[in-house]
Formats: sequence, structure tokens, C-alpha cells
Amino acid sequence: MKYLKLIICLLSIINVSILQSQDVESFILKAPEKPFYTIKKIGILEFECSNNRNMNTIITNFIVTDLLDQFRGIYDKESKYWGLKKGKEGQTFIKGVKTDFYQIIERDQLQKVLIEQRLSLSGAIDEGSAAEVGRLLGLDIIIMGTVSYSSVDEKGSSLLGLASSSGSNCLTRKVVAKGTMKMVSVETAQIVGTKSAETELKIYKCDDQRSGIPRPEIMAETCMKQLAREFTDYFAPGYQYIEYEFEKIKLKEFKSKGKEAMGYVENGDLDRGFPIVYAMFEADSYNPKAAYNLGILYEMVGSYPDAYEYYNIAYELDYTNDRYAQAAKRAKAGIGLNEYLEDIGRPVEPYTFTGGGAAGALADRVKIKGSSSDRTDVYELPDKSSSVVAKVPGELEFNVIKKSGQFYKIQLRGTKTGFVHKSDVK
Repeated sequence: MKYLKLIICLLSIINVSILQSQDVESFILKAPEKPFYTIKKIGILEFECSNNRNMNTIITNFIVTDLLDQFRGIYDKESKYWGLKKGKEGQTFIKGVKTDFYQIIERDQLQKVLIEQRLSLSGAIDEGSAAEVGRLLGLDIIIMGTVSYSSVDEKGSSLLGLASSSGSNCLTRKVVAKGTMKMVSVETAQIVGTKSAETELKIYKCDDQRSGIPRPEIMAETCMKQLAREFTDYFAPGYQYIEYEFEKIKLKEFKSKGKEAMGYVENGDLDRGFPIVYAMFEADSYNPKAAYNLGILYEMVGSYPDAYEYYNIAYELDYTNDRYAQAAKRAKAGIGLNEYLEDIGRPVEPYTFTGGGAAGALADRVKIKGSSSDRTDVYELPDKSSSVVAKVPGELEFNVIKKSGQFYKIQLRGTKTGFVHKSDVK
């Protein structure tokens, strides 16, 4: 029982940490590690696995499938990400961009040419031969590579260092997969890109559960899927899951409005959150936190030039903050990605924030008492004996321009203003 309490305590600490550090989740467009924005047509030779020939086709199929995915990188919370853990909700505010950018040559066409040239389908052929095959098929790039995996079983106590019910009858199986991808230019027969990657998967079970650990080759398939994603991320744009932690603006006059804005954004209502975030920057344009928060909203909708502008402002104001530096670097790469998407006719649909402008976004608001069928007098002056300029229904909210004694001066429709007594508002 004491071990159970300890485990619950540890999990509680972990969960609290996650909740404190995670504000808003979103999938954004991600520029590749090394852009190859002139590539249109690709051929993929079977990768060579040194210790399991069955993996030759498996890793190659994973790469092809990944490149043909129209929303590469987005996954739904009900699905299993990589088959390892529960995914996050696939929410993105990017519109109009599908990620099946390349024409992938069909395997039978590639096989036919390879046979005609008396070459193997595997990646064992040299770069010159690969380029020749690519020229015959009118390709831009030939992709080839090698992979391998190893596994090890470790017996002993549980991961938390606690004994199982029968002593230390536990097993941890670890599979490590490694690989290198080469991108060969068909025009020059030279290697123009290379990516090496390594992934691992551990599964741990105790007692009667040990038989449930998958065989090493099954675990290796999961690792190969991870390797495939590493390889495609090297040169292909896609979507990236990101957890944004908005900066807390500690200035007293912004505190409540900051919470209000984050509430909107966390619920996916960017239109209502944006005017407040923008107004906070306008009110204190030398505050790096305000600039950074504004950059986040622009990045979430794929407006990378705007995101870069405000991330860069944040970094210039606080060049010691590595998070600002990384955000600016990410947005700068995104500008190149946006230009590529324009060139291929798949631009990001411009996102127009419809929640109104910055003016009045930071103002205090009051709600009129009563129901929608009631009418409350709004006066020309802060005096009940003055002329009534409007009769407004209950439950409506209004921005407060200023407080004058027992009255609030409120903004009515258009440019009209008036005074409402404090007894008439909530």
C-alpha cells in the first residue's frame, strides 16, 4: 500500500507539472530541417536492413506513406501516435494546406527500370546507378539508405525501483533502430542531402504480464516508423505538434485581461483573444512578453512574416531568452515555407481575426442588470436629470470609458457614448 501511495504521489506531481507548463496546444506548419523546395518528383529505392530483410520493404513503405499523407504530422487524440501512447487532439488553425507535395514514382515502374538495368531494388546500388535510373524516369531525386536494429532484454526490479509482487520478476525489452538516408540528385549523381537518425523503444512488464511484451521485430517496426518520420522531416514540410506557454504579463493593469485572453485562446476562440493580446502589446510595446504572445497567435494561424516580426521584437528586447530566439528562428524558416507554398499553388489561407480591433480591448466592462426584455436608461451626463440618450436591454456588456462619481461612462454603438448609474450594472 505504501508503494501505491508513493506511485500516486509521483504521478500527481508529474500531472501538476504538465498542467502548469502547458497552456495551448496546436498543430502548426513546420519547415523542413533542410529545404529542398525545387523537388517535384521522387523515387525511393528499398532501404537495406543489415539484420532483417523484411524491414527493407517496411521502412520504405513507411517513408512513401508519410510523403503521401495529406496532413502529415497531424494526429487525433483518439488514435495512437506511433502506436506507443495516446495522442493529442488534432487541432490546427492553418487552412488550405495539404502536405502531399511530391509525385512519388510507383514501385512497379521503378522495379521495371531496375530490372532492365540489371540492378537490385535495394539501396545497395551506388549513387551513379541510382541517378541513371532517376534520369530514365524523369525524377529529380532518388532516395536510398540503410537501417538496422538491435534488441536487449534486462531482468530486474520495476522502473520505479520497487519490487513486484513476486520479488523482482520484471523484464524490460529495449529495441534500438538506426539508419541513414541519402538523397541523390538525378542531374549531378551527387549526394545533396543526408540524414542519420536513431530511435529506441522500451517496454517493461512484470510477473504474468511479461508474456505481453511484443517480439523484437514487432517493436522494431514501430522504431522504423519513427525513423521514417525523421527522414521525411529532413526535407519535407509538414505539421508539428507544439505546446505554447504564453507569457504572463505581471503588470497590474493587464493581469485580469491577460487571463481573459488566455481563456479565449485555450478554448480555440482566437478571434476574441487576439484583440486583447494585440492591445496589450500596443499599450506596452517595449514589453518582450507582450510581443512574444502576439507572435504566438500569428504563428498559430500560419502568418509567419507577422510571427517573425513580433518574435524578433521580443528577442531584441530580451536577447537572453532562448525561447524567443528559437521562436524567431522557427518563424523565419516558416517565411521560406510560405513562399514555397505560394509557388506551388497551395498557399496558407489568410486568417482574418474577426474579434474587433485593439481599441477598447483592455477597457473594463460592465453588464447591465435585468433581462433582455428590460430597458435601462443611459444618460447624456452623469446626472439622472439629464437627457436619456438610449434605453438598453439587460444582460448586455459595455466597455467603460471612465468612471464619474456614481456613474460609468460607457461606449454605445458607433461613436455614441452615455452614462449609466452604478446601481443599474452588475
